[in-house]
Amino acid sequence: MSRSKKKEAEKVSFLRFLISKVFWVNILSAMVVFVIILWLVLLFVQRYSRHSESQTVPDLVGVTSAEAENTLQELDLEYAIMDSTYAPDQRPLAILNQDPPAGSKVKSGRKIYVTVNMAKPPDTEIPFIEIGTSYISVREILESHGLLIGNVTYKPFEYKDVFLDMRLQGEHKSLQSGSKIPKGSRIDIVLGNGLGDTKILIPDLRGLTYSEAVNLIQLKDLSLGSVIASGTITDTLDAFVVKQYPAALEDRYVNLGSMIDIWISDEPDTIKKDLNDP
Repeated sequence: MSRSKKKEAEKVSFLRFLISKVFWVNILSAMVVFVIILWLVLLFVQRYSRHSESQTVPDLVGVTSAEAENTLQELDLEYAIMDSTYAPDQRPLAILNQDPPAGSKVKSGRKIYVTVNMAKPPDTEIPFIEIGTSYISVREILESHGLLIGNVTYKPFEYKDVFLDMRLQGEHKSLQSGSKIPKGSRIDIVLGNGLGDTKILIPDLRGLTYSEAVNLIQLKDLSLGSVIASGTITDTLDAFVVKQYPAALEDRYVNLGSMIDIWISDEPDTIKKDLNDP
């Protein structure tokens, strides 16, 4: 067979294949498979991206984390704690802020990140506040440590509205700087009333123990000033007052609320007269 006749026969055979049933069955099968694959791909992409679904983010601020989680589950949204801090005016475990904010449109399954209020307040340190500090400064110092001002009372002192003492609200014991209390606690403040014109006879504190001297100073509506230790003190409360300033002289008066400095020692026989004694 010549080459031209062979080519002609191949063309005829190819044309017959194109119009054969087998060819069209294969074509249709391939199209069906392609359509099915395309449909599956589009379905997967749609479900993965949730292109046709969106939700409005609810306002979660102020509700507890458990309440927020239930609300988000109903909307097919997820919940994740981003941070925790302490806000004394909010409920324990209440949500303080959220991201995305309320009213935002998000896809279903989106995580809502929240900051939650701590269940228990952390401890904070009592700051040192010098006697005579102004009330405004005291308030700023306490607030910077996460503490709140409770009741404000006054006692005799030569200057008005200056700091004298602080106590945990409802208690009578003075707070010591450096001790730990829960953040958000309320602190009662004792301020001077400025009654500087009222006079009182200076008591003689020499020979008294430190605790007895402090009680007498308070009883006389005076204020304890500096406490200077002489030698090694084993127990401050049982140490003896060996000197004071101002000195207790006959008919010597000071303003109500004035400060008295004392020197203390473990040895009562070291009592000396003040430098300005006669």
